[in-house]
Amino acid sequence: MSPAVAPNEGAAKDLVGEALPERFDWERLVRTYPIPALLLAGVGGFVLGRTRGTAVLGALGAFAATQVADEVHRVLGEDILAPE
Repeated sequence: MSPAVAPNEGAAKDLVGEALPERFDWERLVRTYPIPALLLAGVGGFVLGRTRGTAVLGALGAFAATQVADEVHRVLGEDILAPE
């Protein structure tokens, strides 16, 4: 039985994989050194938030709005939302 996979896990792996050199095995390093990996991610997030916080929040807000709209559209169905 395979472990549960988050819906966007593949996208996150692709993003990290593209940002790092191809031969760099970041997944092994995170499994081997989880505490330093979390600290590095926290510091990186803090720096990113301090320097690009407004842009990041805007992108997250737009992403969240799109996801909510897609889910509402899926739940209500195209027949209800389609213009006549």
